[in-house]
Order: sequence, then C-alpha cells, then structure tokens
Amino acid sequence: MKKVLLFTGMLLLTLSAKAIELNLNLNNPDVRQCLIDSASEAGWELKAKYLDDNDKVVLVFKKDGQIVEYTGNQKLDY
Repeated sequence: MKKVLLFTGMLLLTLSAKAIELNLNLNNPDVRQCLIDSASEAGWELKAKYLDDNDKVVLVFKKDGQIVEYTGNQKLDY
C-alpha cells in the first residue's frame, strides 16, 4: 500500500512539471504580456523565456515549488 501511495505522489509531481499547450500564439507580444500579467496576478513568477528546438516560444513559470511551461503554437519567424 505504501508503494502505491509513493508511486501516485511521484506521478503527480511529474505531471505538474509538464509543458502545457493551449494553442497560444506566443509570437505575438500582446499575447505573451497578457499571459505573463495573468500568471503574475495568480502568484506565478516568470522564471524563463526561450525558444525550444522547434523555434517555438516557451515561457516557464514557478509557484510554490510547481513549474509550468507554456509552449507557443507557431514557429517564431526571424
């Protein structure tokens, strides 16, 4: 029984660090700023922003030990 509880707890922690895809166009600066402002009001702190291997914008937020990544739906055009 203890092993099942431990496995469930570890699974929940793993799921909380997954990237979230909400079909957002994070290439648009207004959309990025709206997401950052909304997350900030909810207590989330922007920890990083970068381009992933597919040239999509990624925003990483942290709150109370949880980490959430938002990945844009389009490649960034240079």
